Amino acid sequence: FLQKNVERSRQIFRTFDTFFTQRTSDKLIRLGYSSFSSVGNTKLIFSNKLKNTYRNMSSEEPPAKKKKTGWEDHKLNVSEAIMKADEGKHFTDIASSEISILQGIGPKSEHLLTAMYITTVTDLASYKYFLIARSIVALAETETDFRPSGSTMNIDKAVDKAYESKKLSEIVESPVEALEGLSENAGRILGELGVKTVRDLANLKYCRWAEGVVTAAKYENTMTEKERKQERLLNRLST
Repeated sequence: FLQKNVERSRQIFRTFDTFFTQRTSDKLIRLGYSSFSSVGNTKLIFSNKLKNTYRNMSSEEPPAKKKKTGWEDHKLNVSEAIMKADEGKHFTDIASSEISILQGIGPKSEHLLTAMYITTVTDLASYKYFLIARSIVALAETETDFRPSGSTMNIDKAVDKAYESKKLSEIVESPVEALEGLSENAGRILGELGVKTVRDLANLKYCRWAEGVVTAAKYENTMTEKERKQERLLNRLST
């Protein structure tokens, strides 16, 4: 059509500058066409605006590469315990974070635990009654029906008077309020978290996760890649 109607085509292209939109490299680029004629034909060329756009794109800096951590070959993770945005943090950072960093602790649970003065992951890991409950459950697994004559073994300072003479296996299935010093209000709060018995408290996943994080943090290398390289160099020089 253009070849047969050169003059008409010239008039059309002089009158209209046709633009359309195309997505390229996640950017909206306006494309334009203009015309010029040579003997016997009409050619289409990119508009100056399009040329400038591509020129600008080619001069842009490439996206910065992620900084290497030095632990790219490690596979361990605790993704099902930690909020997604915090999965890559050091254990030491998680340990000092607020308890809401743990998956499943929403505003209500956080409010309940805060009422018991538990605000950080470390607080949760060292919660006195969790540690007592966990020790009772662990030791109950070793208990038999025979108590040696003359034995002085007891946990009188851990349980209320009514439970002092009971077997560990009995205390494990007792209400959490059997633990000495655990207030009625604390028992109610724990109940709202699904904790009814001493065993329930020992198995409360949030406390177990917190304890695991705090323990792991003690054995974590928190030096940067640069610091570790310097340390390796010093070790080689000293040998």
